[in-house]
Amino acid sequence: MFDKKTLSNHERGLTIIEILIVIAIVTTAFVGMLQLTSYGARSEGSAKDTVAAYLLARQTLEAARFVRDDSWATFSSLSIGATYYPVQSGGKWTLSASNPGAIDGFTPSLVLNQVYRDANHNIVSSGGSLDAGTLNVVASVEWTARGGAARTVTLETYLANIQ
Repeated sequence: MFDKKTLSNHERGLTIIEILIVIAIVTTAFVGMLQLTSYGARSEGSAKDTVAAYLLARQTLEAARFVRDDSWATFSSLSIGATYYPVQSGGKWTLSASNPGAIDGFTPSLVLNQVYRDANHNIVSSGGSLDAGTLNVVASVEWTARGGAARTVTLETYLANIQ
């Protein structure tokens, strides 16, 4: 072992610098691990919100199916391009033009669009003839993500008169 008398001032100075360098490296590694853990927690929360929003969008499409199944006349008489909100009333799904508010921070809605088909009966985005027996349904779910950013997921399907 060394005692203080055998170490020169130069060697003692190097030892202090080496200790400071080791402390800086350990501190940097520790701060990095804390940031990584924090990022992981935020990512997990964001992923959970996105999955919940997709499930709610699927439920919104299912609500549209239930309304269609109950009465195509009622379903097809809804205003094209207007925003509707799924609401359960008396154990049944209805589509309301009034926003009932967020569900656990998520706001589901849907919009109905007309469908046009070409001469081969394929759905086309422009031109073609109106298919009065089919509607395009676009379900969206909006929420405010952690950090304040507005987020939206959208699902789309076609519903036809099957009655």
